[in-house]
Amino acid sequence: MAAQFTSERQFRMSAWDDFIHRLEQDMAECRRDLELLESGQLQHRERRAGGAWVETTQREIDWHKKTIGMYDGLIRKLRAEHTG
Repeated sequence: MAAQFTSERQFRMSAWDDFIHRLEQDMAECRRDLELLESGQLQHRERRAGGAWVETTQREIDWHKKTIGMYDGLIRKLRAEHTG
């Protein structure tokens, strides 16, 4: 019985570790995109009604910063609750 409990616990921890790792990868990708946006190497525009293109790079920068903060907070919380 103890071996089964340990096995189930290890499986749950492994699943959380995998999930946290995926979140870290997503956050790293978001950081790379943010660096490109902030450096001007990447720009973002949207086509509005009437066909005009509108610059939306700053909005994308703001969104990436907010998203990175959310990822960071979630990763910290999950590590505290589910890792040894």
